[in-house]
Amino acid sequence: MKKILLLITVLSACGLTAEARHRSCCVPSNSNNPRSSACSTGSGTSTRWYKAKDGTFREMMPYMDALSRAEDADDMEIVLKGVQAELTLAKSNIETIQADAAKLKTELEGQIAELKMQLENEKTAVAAQKERGDKAEAAHKQCVDQIATLRDGAKKSEESLKATQGELKKTSEERESLKAARVELEKKLADMTATMDAVKKAAEDSAKVSQQEIEKLKQEAAEAKKAAVEAEAKAKEAPKPDEPKPETNAPAGDNGEKPAEDAQKN
Repeated sequence: MKKILLLITVLSACGLTAEARHRSCCVPSNSNNPRSSACSTGSGTSTRWYKAKDGTFREMMPYMDALSRAEDADDMEIVLKGVQAELTLAKSNIETIQADAAKLKTELEGQIAELKMQLENEKTAVAAQKERGDKAEAAHKQCVDQIATLRDGAKKSEESLKATQGELKKTSEERESLKAARVELEKKLADMTATMDAVKKAAEDSAKVSQQEIEKLKQEAAEAKKAAVEAEAKAKEAPKPDEPKPETNAPAGDNGEKPAEDAQKN
C-alpha cells in the first residue's frame, strides 16, 4: 500500500508539472499549419503545439525532455509492473480475505444463532429461577410466620414446663412419702404373711388331727356296723316263737358283746 501511494504521488506531481507548462504557453500564432503554434516567453524560447486525436492541443516536448520523459516512463513502467504485481497479490489476498470473511461470517452467524438459543435458554432459566425465588421468598415468609408461632409455642411450653416442674417436685415429694408408706406396708404385710403362715400351719395340724379322729370314727362305725350285721345273722338263726325257747343263762361274751336277743331288741 505504501508503494501504491508513492506511485500515485509521483503521477500527481507529473500531472501538475505538465499543467504548469500548459498554463505558461502563449496564444497560438496565425500560421497556415494548424498543428503548429508559437509562444514567446521572457527568455525568447518558443513552444510547439500539436492537435491530438481527441481534439486537444498538446505541447511538443523537446527531444531531451522527451528522452528523459521516456526514461522516466521506462522506470515508471518497471515500478508499475511491480505495483501491478503487488495489486494482483493484494487482489488475491483480498479474495482470500473475502473468502475467510465469508467463512467467518458463516461461523459468526452460527455462533450468533447458538448465542440466541443460549439467550433464550438463559431467559427460560432466569424465568424459572425467578419463579423459584418467588416460591423461596413465599416459603421464607411462611417460615418466619411459623418461627414466630413456634416462639410463642415455645414460650407457652416453657411456662407449662415450669408448672410441670413444680408439679413434678410436688409429685416427687408425694412419691417419697408413698415410698415410706410402702415400706411400712411391706413390713406390715410381712408380719401378716408370717401370721397367716402360722395360722395356716396350725389349721393344717388341726386338720390332720381331725382327719385322724374322722378315720378313727369311721373305723368305729365300721366295727359297729359289722357287729350289727353279725347280730342280725344270729337273730336269723334263732328259733321261731312257737317253739319253746331254750333257757340259757349264757353270760356276756368275753368281748363285751350282749346276747343275741338283747342285740335284736336293741
